[in-house]
Amino acid sequence: LDVLRRGAMSGNDITKQFEQAYAKWMGMELALAYPNGTEAIRAGLWACGVGAGDEVICASMTYWASCTSVLTLGAAVNFADIEADTLCIDPADIEHRIGPRTKAIVAVHYAGYPCAMDRIMAIARKHKVKVLEAVSHAHGALYKGKTLGTFGDIAAMSMMSGKSFAIGEGGMMVTNDRAIYERCVSYGFYERTGVASRWNAPDAQVTMKELKPFAGVPLGGYKHRLNQIASAVGLGQLKHYPKRMKEIQDAMNRFWDLL
Repeated sequence: LDVLRRGAMSGNDITKQFEQAYAKWMGMELALAYPNGTEAIRAGLWACGVGAGDEVICASMTYWASCTSVLTLGAAVNFADIEADTLCIDPADIEHRIGPRTKAIVAVHYAGYPCAMDRIMAIARKHKVKVLEAVSHAHGALYKGKTLGTFGDIAAMSMMSGKSFAIGEGGMMVTNDRAIYERCVSYGFYERTGVASRWNAPDAQVTMKELKPFAGVPLGGYKHRLNQIASAVGLGQLKHYPKRMKEIQDAMNRFWDLL
């Protein structure tokens, strides 16, 4: 109601609160809210240096956004097989696909089940490629006691109404890498690169000198500001989500135990 009464739907103040709260909940340093998860993935891949002529390794079974975003950046998709018991990307089918043009691996935690992140990260670090975790199906899920989305260089997730963490329509990117974060800002957040507008103050976190010549112009030509009504819903959802998630988990475990 505060957002509506202030006419602040197109602002950033509530969204920044949501970003900070979500990053803290995940145990990450930086977060950016998006209109949807698809744009969060695209921006994340661009921030990892994916461009024309590059290759990105994706799972062979996934929602289209985790691979078509590669195509919109002018890169090619190299599909890896999935594990029969998890439906997630098979680490054993990744390494031989890495070549001189490989820039990133997209690890999709499919249907809420975690990818084998320790094996994937070992391969990625060995070959110096970035890892983007797609966490749209797995908000709050754990892998060996650690929250999904905290293993890779960057994570992106949808928050549309079909997801467990739903804000109506939206997405989120989280990372601990300030250079990646600031590249994401420069790609689609024109009002957060140093020039204040009628609606928004500049983002004080964005400090990279190379962004200054582009202040007020998004380098990607996209507009990634999230409607603040959705951000307000996200702040409310975050207060209740851990409890709701536990209730659902307890109920599911009861049925599995009985089966």
